[in-house]
Amino acid sequence: MPITTTRLAAPVAVLAALPLLVWCQRPPEPAPSPAPATSSPPPTVVIDSTLNRAALLAALTEAGSALADGRERDTALNGRTVSVRMPFGCGGPTGGDGAAAAGLPRLVRNLDGGLTLTVTPEDLKARIAADGVAPAAETSLDQWDAIEGFWIARPWSGLDACPAGAVAATAAVAAPEASKVEADGSKPAKAAVEATPPAPILPERTAGLAAVVEADGSRLGRRQGQAYAHVIRGEKGAAASPAPGGYALRLEGRLTTFADGKAVKCVQRDLESRPVCVAALRLDRLAFEDGATGALLSEWRPR
Repeated sequence: MPITTTRLAAPVAVLAALPLLVWCQRPPEPAPSPAPATSSPPPTVVIDSTLNRAALLAALTEAGSALADGRERDTALNGRTVSVRMPFGCGGPTGGDGAAAAGLPRLVRNLDGGLTLTVTPEDLKARIAADGVAPAAETSLDQWDAIEGFWIARPWSGLDACPAGAVAATAAVAAPEASKVEADGSKPAKAAVEATPPAPILPERTAGLAAVVEADGSRLGRRQGQAYAHVIRGEKGAAASPAPGGYALRLEGRLTTFADGKAVKCVQRDLESRPVCVAALRLDRLAFEDGATGALLSEWRPR
């Protein structure tokens, strides 16, 4: 009897253990998926509000089109920061009367063979008063002590460097001149001075910045219409060579408004004329740069 009981108990124990063995061999159940996160607002995307050359020209073009079409335009430019780069000297030094190029940066060859980078702001306050282009609501310009105009050459292009074609043409012209000076090394500076610079072709002045100076503001840093200038001299008395990529004038500041509450003022002489538009700017920095590398040559901070 004990033997029989023992023989029956073993199979029963195995059968009882089978469910446990089967459970141990089952693959692990996948982890429960995490609960969906509560909805949250999308991350804030910070967009640089600084207007470069292309963006400013687009705003000026839109304002001019609105004037020509007789419709209202956006006034959201007030307070926007500006950093505009204006290339110049792409074809080498130019001659001509500097007064005719008021508001335009120029590269001029000096009598001693040096080069001068210069810009003389145009007195837009006197021009606006003389032309009578102020809106009827703007009976006076006494809110500002001065309005200094800087014009953007080639306003149909957003390129803030010299065009490749102008740089290549300058290099082709400079190579023979350099060979001539090297062959006659006795007076290189004189040879450079005697070369007659080409007559300047003044760019159209239909888009620009009007650097405004408040009548009750600080008198520090005011230039009273004086030119900004930077002189480059050659080594050991030799004539200075223009930079291969020309130069650039950079203006930085913040847009403000004219008396009509808008940051851009446009004038159109007649229906067949292109509107002339300028943006009011509180100028914080003016600088001359190398046109190709962007290296700083000189700077002024009027405020």
